[in-house]
Amino acid sequence: MKIDLPRLFFRWFLKGKSVSKKEIDIKKIDNILIMSNTAIGDTLFATPALRLIKEQYPHVKITALLNPNNYQLFKTNPFIDDVILYRGKWRNFLQTIVKLKNCKINLTFILHSNEPQATPMAYLIGSKYIIKIPNNANEFKHLHFNKTTPRVAGEYAIENQLKQLKYIGIDSVNFNMELFPAESWYQDVVKVIQDDIIYVGLQVGATTRNRMWFEENWSKLASLILTHKENINIILTGSPAEVKLTDSLEKSINNKRVLNLAGKFDICGAAALIDKLAVLITPDTGPLHIAAALKTPTITISVTGLESGSKPRDSAVNHQYIQKPKTCNPCLDRQCIYQKCMWQITPKEVFEAFKKSI
Repeated sequence: MKIDLPRLFFRWFLKGKSVSKKEIDIKKIDNILIMSNTAIGDTLFATPALRLIKEQYPHVKITALLNPNNYQLFKTNPFIDDVILYRGKWRNFLQTIVKLKNCKINLTFILHSNEPQATPMAYLIGSKYIIKIPNNANEFKHLHFNKTTPRVAGEYAIENQLKQLKYIGIDSVNFNMELFPAESWYQDVVKVIQDDIIYVGLQVGATTRNRMWFEENWSKLASLILTHKENINIILTGSPAEVKLTDSLEKSINNKRVLNLAGKFDICGAAALIDKLAVLITPDTGPLHIAAALKTPTITISVTGLESGSKPRDSAVNHQYIQKPKTCNPCLDRQCIYQKCMWQITPKEVFEAFKKSI
């Protein structure tokens, strides 16, 4: 068993330490840190909060702590004034603290950043106030300005984050995720698509196996879609790590109207490609939230992901979520090696949802 020595040190070092519990005077807050340095979807969930803070308190400088793997998507966000990159864990922990101390942060919102690094980092940079929800199981919760707050089962991720803003007097509700594409994002994408074709995206891969559908079903669904209308083409989306999956599916479908574009673009180009789709069919994974942020309709297929926690809440865009019950007790979730529960979702069921989107 590996012992996490830095964690043990900070448990000892921060024991008995405290932060201000006085009411926050937003007039005296000029630098806010937003910590959201995990997955793409988690940071997209933070974009409504960024807008709400900046619109209500334009005098405040917002620094965003972002993941180096996806920060390019957020560089163009007009509600972010500065970006600091941090992968998480202990590597570069101290170097990141040095950078953040120079930002003179008054208030930190830990919207989505992993412990045991997030709270100690916020404290060590000199942040007067640290807010994190939920925090009932957090070993550093004595350093949080907010009271002990448990996670609400099935709660939409953005709802959880908006709770934090109430501590600075923001009661407004905004569930619309946002991206702000630059023209450069589209330069390579427009070379491979045609204006007179309807493009349907199939996102085959997911962050974990338990969320993935089977190739046999993707292939059957593709056949149904391609026979539905002659001016429909299918685009296989995905990251470079998912190319093996899309290559295999492309061979299985065996149709010239299928474009295998997984791994062909950088992260911004991949987002621009999703923006050009008529609909994206996807597991509950990052591209779902990219599509929602770009107002692209989606159909999500899921068992272990929850509709209440993940389905985009943009009433102006058609987002459908096909949810089936778990079949294993207990569910192995991320440790699953054969996601038999996903067989419950049939190609015909997804195709019927598809017809409602076109």
